[in-house]
Amino acid sequence: MEIDHVTKRFGDYVAVSEADFSIASGEFFSMLGPSGCGKTTTLRMIAGFETPTEGAIRLEGADVSRVPPHKRNVNTVFQHYALFPHMTVWDNVAYGPRSKKKDKGEVRKRVDDLLEIVRLTDFAQRKPAQLSGGQQQRVALARALVNYPSALLLDEPLGALDLKLRQVMQFELKRIQREVGITFIYVTHDQEEALTMSDRIAVMNAGNVDQIGTPTEIYDRPSTVFVASFIGQANLWAGRQTGRTNRDFVDVEVLGTTLKARPGDTTIEP
Repeated sequence: MEIDHVTKRFGDYVAVSEADFSIASGEFFSMLGPSGCGKTTTLRMIAGFETPTEGAIRLEGADVSRVPPHKRNVNTVFQHYALFPHMTVWDNVAYGPRSKKKDKGEVRKRVDDLLEIVRLTDFAQRKPAQLSGGQQQRVALARALVNYPSALLLDEPLGALDLKLRQVMQFELKRIQREVGITFIYVTHDQEEALTMSDRIAVMNAGNVDQIGTPTEIYDRPSTVFVASFIGQANLWAGRQTGRTNRDFVDVEVLGTTLKARPGDTTIEP
């Protein structure tokens, strides 16, 4: 999937500015940032619920920027799972392939396979009200995956769960993603979720993508002051350049001590 110089404006307000990145097939990719940073708007454009003002979104090489949601080979899981309360777990998961008129044998195989992957085989005949929050979330995942989309979009799906269950579900989500091999695009404001589950993370701030990298790269080598402060506790020192040692390093005076730093490190001013 390619997000090609995508901008989204609502009147004079720029929600997303020149987002430009690609997501590999089978990758667990997270968009991380505070409220209002543009991550959910970006996800909605990928899903087809919003149209880019500029730029293009490409899925499997095809420009889908103006393709309606139901014609895109992606599915979305939201914080509220919207399970059908009158249907069993099995029928909830089977709804997608049945609506596409799949053969009964294929429907049964797909549903049984997905329920095994999400570890709900023994709960197949229960109604959603008879399940815990974590179990309901796994039903929603199975229902979204049963039609084998090119990508699964997840908009803060763990937000309604308590802390303990959220931590358990982080590992469950990653396990399920590895087993099915489908691209997961995950939106969150929770740093722990993104660092725990992701292959790569896009950190967003005020409509801009500040940095994209692996969890280790993002944590150990933040590219901006915002990324450093948002990802974790950061030691940010104000300094003054006093000279250049050689082509690779400059001398910076910090708290009365001269340090050597690579040119390009973030300069912090009062």
